[in-house]
Formats: sequence, C-alpha cells, structure tokens
Amino acid sequence: MPIMTKMRDSMPAILIGLVVVFLITIVFEWGMDYTGNRGQRNDTIGIIDGKKITYTEFSELVKKQSDQMKEQSKTEADDNTLRSIREQVWNSLVTQAIVDQASERAGITVTNQEIVDWVRGENPPEFLAQQFRDSTGRFNRAAYEAALNDPRNKEIWVQVESALKQQRLAEKMQSLILATVRATPGEIEQRFADQNLKMNAEYAFLDPAVFVPDAEVTPTEDDLKKFYNEHQAEFKNPALRKLKYIFFNDQPSASDSSDVVNEMNSVLQQAKSGAEFTDLQRKYSEGQTEPAVVKHGETTPAKEKAVFSAKVGDIIGPVADVDGMHLMKIVEEKKADDAYVKARHILLSGAKESEAASMQLAKDLIARAKKGEDFAGLAKQYSTEPGAVGSGGDLGWFGKGRMVKEFSDAALKGNTGDVIGPVKTQFGIHVIKIEGRDSRELKVADILMSIKTSGQTRDASYQRAQDFAYVAKEGKFESDAQSFGLAIQETPEFQKGPMVPGLGYFESVNKFAFKNDLGDVSDVYQVTNGYIVAQIADVKKEGIRPFDEVKEGLQARVLHKKKLAKLKELAAQKRSSIGDNGDLRALVAADPRVRFDTTGSFVYGGPIPGIGREYAFAGAAKSADLNKVSQPVEGTRGVYLVKVTARPEIDKAALSVQQTVLSAQMLQEKKQRALSTWLEKMKETASIEDNRDNFYR
Repeated sequence: MPIMTKMRDSMPAILIGLVVVFLITIVFEWGMDYTGNRGQRNDTIGIIDGKKITYTEFSELVKKQSDQMKEQSKTEADDNTLRSIREQVWNSLVTQAIVDQASERAGITVTNQEIVDWVRGENPPEFLAQQFRDSTGRFNRAAYEAALNDPRNKEIWVQVESALKQQRLAEKMQSLILATVRATPGEIEQRFADQNLKMNAEYAFLDPAVFVPDAEVTPTEDDLKKFYNEHQAEFKNPALRKLKYIFFNDQPSASDSSDVVNEMNSVLQQAKSGAEFTDLQRKYSEGQTEPAVVKHGETTPAKEKAVFSAKVGDIIGPVADVDGMHLMKIVEEKKADDAYVKARHILLSGAKESEAASMQLAKDLIARAKKGEDFAGLAKQYSTEPGAVGSGGDLGWFGKGRMVKEFSDAALKGNTGDVIGPVKTQFGIHVIKIEGRDSRELKVADILMSIKTSGQTRDASYQRAQDFAYVAKEGKFESDAQSFGLAIQETPEFQKGPMVPGLGYFESVNKFAFKNDLGDVSDVYQVTNGYIVAQIADVKKEGIRPFDEVKEGLQARVLHKKKLAKLKELAAQKRSSIGDNGDLRALVAADPRVRFDTTGSFVYGGPIPGIGREYAFAGAAKSADLNKVSQPVEGTRGVYLVKVTARPEIDKAALSVQQTVLSAQMLQEKKQRALSTWLEKMKETASIEDNRDNFYR
C-alpha cells in the first residue's frame, strides 16, 4: 500500500521503524484502538510489562496486516505467511510496550499542544502530508487544511493524533538514548585511512612447519591444561535439546482435489452451455484473468502437451498440473517468427585427451539410432549428462536462444525424426534426435483453480494429532506411535532460539523443548504443511566441556602455539642480526628457509596480496615506522618481519570531500548499534508473558 511505503521511508530507524510505523499505519488506515481499553474480555494473548494484549486486538492487527499484504500481492496469505505476520505484530507490540514503559520511567511526555502545533505547523507529519501531494510532489495546503477542519473526519483525526503521540514519544525516547552518540573527527579520519590509504610492504616470513619440527615442541599435559584454562569460553557448551516427533500432514486430500475437479466441471458445463470463456476466466481463475500467449518450452509439460494437441476453439481439461487444475480454451493461433523443436540428446566427453574417442562413439551411436535403436535407451546407457539415466536425454521443446549456439543452430535446422551430429560445444560432443518441430504460438484463456487444504481436512489432521498427543502423554511415545501406525522422526541437537532443525523457525516448539524435561510430550504444534507432536529425546545442560573430552583436539592448537612462540624468538634474533634499517633479503641469504616477498598495494581493511586476510600483519603495517623492520608479528599462518615501504599521509582534501558521507555513515552505524543494544537489554529485563500458543494451532 503506497501509504505504508511512504510512511516507512519517512520514519527514523529501529524504534520508529519497528514500532511506530506499524501502529500508526494501522491506526490511520483502520482506526485500531491500541491505546484504548477496548479489549475487556478474558482473552489475554500476552502481557508485556503489565500491559495486557487481548486476542481481539492482536487478531485484528494480524488481519489488517494480512489484508494489506493481499492487496499488494493479489494472493491470500498462506499459513507460513500468517505465522510470519503474527510474529511481526507481536514483536511490534513488545517493542511499543517497552518504549512506553521506558518513556514513563524517564518522565518523557507529549502534550496535546505539541501534536496540534505539529499537525497545524509549517512541516506537518510526512505520512499525512504525502496524502495531499500531487504527482509533482507539491503539497496542497488548502486541501490538507480542509481535511483537518471537516467535521466528518473528527473521529479519524482523534485516532491519528493518538498515533502521533506514540510516534513523538518514541522519537523523544530515541533522542534520549542517542544523546551521547557521536562520530568524532578522529574516528572519521581513521575510517577514511582504513578505506583509502594504500600501503606497500616487504616482509620476511617464517613458516612453523619449515622451522620447527613437531618433536621440538611436544605439548605436555600441563601445556594442554593451561591452554584449556585460558580459553574456557571456547569450550562452553550451550544447552542442547533433541526431539522425537510425529508429523501429521495437512496437505490437500483426495476429497479436496475432487471438490476442485467438480467445480471445474461445473465451469466447463457453463462454457459448453454458451458462456463466454474469457468471462469465466475473469470470474473464476486464481491465476491470469486474461488470455495469454503460450510458446513451446515456456510452460509446464502437462500444459504444453494439452494445448498444442488442440486447435482453435477447443476447450481442454480439467488438466492437473503442479499449481492446481486448469481449464483452457485455445483462443487464437499464429505462426511464430522462428521454429521450435522437441529434442533428445546424448552428451559425450569433450576432453582433449578423449575427443577422438568421443567423436567415434558419437558416429557409432548416430548409425545405431538411424537403424532404429531406441534413442532414449542409448542416452541412458552412454550419455554423461547428469540425469540422463532418468530422462533419456529429453530436452523438451526449445526455440532460438535457449541453447548454446552450436547446439541450437544444428537442432533448429532439423526435421522430425532426424538424428544430427556429432555437434561439438563447450560441454562436449552431442548426438541429437529431433522428436518434433512446430512454428505455432497459441493464445490461451486459462482458468486456474489451486487445490487447497479444506478446513475439514485440516481439522481431521489436527484431530489425529490431538488424539495421539492425549494418548502419548498418558502412555509411551514410541509404542503408542507404533500402535497408531505413525513414523517417528528425530531432530538433530539444537540450541535455544527460534530454530528447530528439520522443522524450521518455530519458536513455540523450541520453547517447549527448553521449558520441559526429558521424556515430556508436547501439545499439538502447527508447522509447515501440518502438525507435530514432540517428545524431548535428549537434554544437555549448559556448561564447560570437560578437559578430558577436548584434550585430544587441543594437541594441534597447542602445538601450533608453541611453534609460533619459538618462531617469535627466532625471528627476534634474525631481526637483531640486520637491525632496524636492515635488508630483509639478507635473512634469506643467511637462511634459505626464510621466505621474502612484497605485498603490492593494500589497505588496512582489505586483503593483502599474496597473504590474504591477516589482521596482525595489517595492524603492524598500519602503525609501523616507514622503512623500519618491525618486531616479530605473530600471524595465523606463521611469524612475519614487516617493513612498510610506502604509506602516504592522509590526503586532507580527499578526506574533506568524503567527510560528510563518512560522518553520516558512521553515525548511522553507531545509532543502529546503540538502539539495538538498548532494545535487546530492555527485552531481557522485561516481563513478557506470551500466550500465543494457546490461541493458534
């Protein structure tokens, strides 16, 4: 909806973007009374820091959001989309409640006069002003004032003013949070330098694999324990869960399919009784509502076969296809500019060492195919193309430009029944059989009816899941599943959060796993394409992995660390031998194991030519004195001695040109981080009761 888009573009980030835009849009478009006390029924879907959200309020917000999405996409929201919308609405309400509570504690208020001055002032709220701009962007002040003063708009303006208070409150709260956020001149200059100052360096590299044999630095038990104690954060085990679950499919049943076929046959009877087919298409089709041109190779095989086997005036179907049932009528036929062919092919290796053999095999296969051997069978036996065993080399229909030039040129010259080749392309040697040739394009009126899960089918699936959950909670999950004839599936281990591997983003299922104990059986949860009943199959609590469990894996890391420590000592000695101003090449002359190289130009924030991402090297180069040999630099791959040969001073003029952009960029980044951090901390300390699972399957 244009209003939504325009408003969203005009709001500040995060607090305004996540909360106020959403709520203001709903209030303005539909008069949603979020700030009032409309929901007095005992249907609380959640409580956020003491503020109750009723199911009525929540479901209306969800409905309006899904209605808006439907208007934009012209399609109904499916179950997955509705779940996503419910999550967005909930997050918006949580954020709004947090902002309200924080504003109250901070003593932030918004007076009625502030809103009046804003609405009546020279720069009214942009989302309102946008409704009174013409195609050139000119604001029609007279029309705006007339709308403000029209008594018929009194109720909607009350809602708008309420929403504007929420926006201004969030803006003030945001300003308070960001009051100390700055991008200092020094930070801007450093960002400019990191992105633009190109350095060059020479370096000597000491490779631990070359200099330090494993036997010289064998890690002791104490070494391993010391490393383990110093890096315990790396060995922290998150809490993990694993689920066993039964999946109850809620996909369309045979009855659902039959209902669509019956409806299609009813439409077919209308067409046979004289109803204009294009009128029926506009009335009933869930897809295109006007006839469209169908070309060979640009539709599904089922529709391709059906329509190109018919003639103008024929009504075809119902035809089952991947997207549902189709009833079609051939409206018009015309000759295409270029022909289309239907072909199969056999692909043979085109590698130089085997090209002669492939060419000979291709000629043999051509001869066999021309004598009548089944071409699809030959393709299954000889073709190196992935999938040829299943498809028999079938390429379907195609026209000019769909295949590589050599293949296309050869195939499109062929007639039905021709065996063509050998044809050489970048992919190899081809043998081609032409199975059809046509130059028609058809205009087709197509009525699409998708096959959807009926409420009856969904209810039956849900009831089966409920029946199983009831029995499994009283009995034994596995044996009960067996008695019901149900297959048990199992998730991998997973952490706390919105994700359950194998199922997707279903926070409610994840919450069940972490709020309950081993062996507990869940209620019914809706997931993609159905429902599940789950049992907690494994519980691992958060903690540090024991030393004995990680000991073996520490060997290589401690060995590498000890090698680097020894190398740093050796590198320091070598540096002493040449001094601060020495020639790093001399180290190679004295010890051929040392590798000398130059980097070419690189910037601090980018990869280093010949080395890649080596942050210790880049950091040393950034601060080292020009043409001086650095102290040993411990990198991830080994130890470096670095000599920076070029690092220009900051170009103040170039910095001045970019300063405004860099300042805005850095300030925005800092603001985003500050607001995100604040919001996450507030959510962690907020009292949030989420009862959505009690209202939605």
